[in-house]
Amino acid sequence: MTNSILILISTLLSLLVGGALGFLSFRSYRNRLLARAHEEAQEILENTQDDLDLLRIEQQEIKQEIELELWTRVEAELLKAEEKVEDLQILADDKKKKLDDKYSQLKNLMIQQENTLKDKEKLILAEQQKWNQKKAVALDLKKQFSEKIIERFSYKPEDIKKEIQEQLENETKRRAEKHLLELEEDLKDNAETQAKHILDVALDRFVRPYCAERGIGSVHLPDPGARKIFADPRINQTIQKACGCDIIIEDGQETIGVAGFDPVRRELTRRVLEKLIKNKRDLNPAGIERVAEQTRKELFKQIQQDGDTLARELKVPELHSEIKQMMGSLRYRYSFTQNQYFHCGEVGWLAGLLASELKANVKQARRSGLLHDIGKSMDHAMDGGHAMIGADFIEKRGEKVEIVHNVRAHHYDVTPNSDEAFLVIAADAISGARPGARRSTIETYNQKVSEIQDISMSFEGVTDCYVLNGGRECRVTVNSRKVNDVLALEYSKKIAERIEDECSYPGQIKVVVVRETSVAESTLSK
Repeated sequence: MTNSILILISTLLSLLVGGALGFLSFRSYRNRLLARAHEEAQEILENTQDDLDLLRIEQQEIKQEIELELWTRVEAELLKAEEKVEDLQILADDKKKKLDDKYSQLKNLMIQQENTLKDKEKLILAEQQKWNQKKAVALDLKKQFSEKIIERFSYKPEDIKKEIQEQLENETKRRAEKHLLELEEDLKDNAETQAKHILDVALDRFVRPYCAERGIGSVHLPDPGARKIFADPRINQTIQKACGCDIIIEDGQETIGVAGFDPVRRELTRRVLEKLIKNKRDLNPAGIERVAEQTRKELFKQIQQDGDTLARELKVPELHSEIKQMMGSLRYRYSFTQNQYFHCGEVGWLAGLLASELKANVKQARRSGLLHDIGKSMDHAMDGGHAMIGADFIEKRGEKVEIVHNVRAHHYDVTPNSDEAFLVIAADAISGARPGARRSTIETYNQKVSEIQDISMSFEGVTDCYVLNGGRECRVTVNSRKVNDVLALEYSKKIAERIEDECSYPGQIKVVVVRETSVAESTLSK
């Protein structure tokens, strides 16, 4: 047992000693290998460094060869360039020297001129001092001379100044008057053309429909029995009392005429008669009064609505209720068969359009045109012209002074003093002169024709006169032996001027003078 243990221990020791010796041997071998590898690496590095040194030497030699070759190629050109640069330098030096010499000369000349100017300035200052002294002496002499003249002729400086001022004022006035005359002549030459252009533009823009409505002053009777009923004095008087108008029933007529100054009452009477004809059960005093009262309320309501409609259509705000009512009542007022309600609307629109073309106050012109004939709704009950009546009426109801003046001046009851007033006058004339707008009665038409014919026939040599186109043209025939071409031209102007001065008419009348030559020849029988 003991021997086995000893053997085992000796074996282990042998193994340990062998391992240690093996490790030492391996380590010594590895160190020798590393040393050898280090020596080889050092040798390789030294060989490589030698190769690099040789390569650098070769490159340097190649570089020197290339530089030598290049220098050989460009040496001649560089020499030429250097020679050229030297020549240019010499030339630049010469030019610089010349410029320096010239600059020196100019500088010296400028210095001389400055010295000369300084000398002249001194002379000028000296002369100016002498001039100031002489001027002061002259002023003293002038003052003394003026004082002596004033003293001798007893003039005062204030009077002389005043006289000179008056002369200047008179000269200025004369020049201003001359300029105004030139402007007036120019205006006369161009005013008519410009006015026609503005009227054409305004009328082209005016798209309001034309109203050809005419007033109805009678009521048709359906049968003879109805005529007998309304001819009854009791019925007749009751209707007249309830409506405020006279009713006229003539023998042989199938209509009932309505007569009265108030157009609203005439319309009321006409409506009452139409209702009574349709409903004969109300043909008694109580029924007539009831129908009249009911119709009156309906009519006044319609009048108020018409006034509101017209004010809204023309965009006239803040119009007094009584003014609207009077405007609505114009719905039943006619002038030369032209409805005044629609006429006022037309004038309002036309005045506004003309104002817009002339850069005037559009709102004021439109309002004035709308209200210009409001007096016609009251002229049957008040004394005076409708322009004055209407102006007073709207003035009391808060209309502005400008509007009141435009209404009052539209028939020249007062002198117009504003652009809008003249525009209302023009718009009123345009509305009345529209074709078919107004119709004259037979009496007024015959009177107009007679006046035109009398004026035309009053000229010597006139043989005949014809009024054509509803009074719009006057054709005058003259004797060619007594009236030559020049005199015929004068006749046309004179006749037109007399018609314009002596006759009243809407629109224009064209005057045509015809020289008539008659030639006749007769034959003899064989």
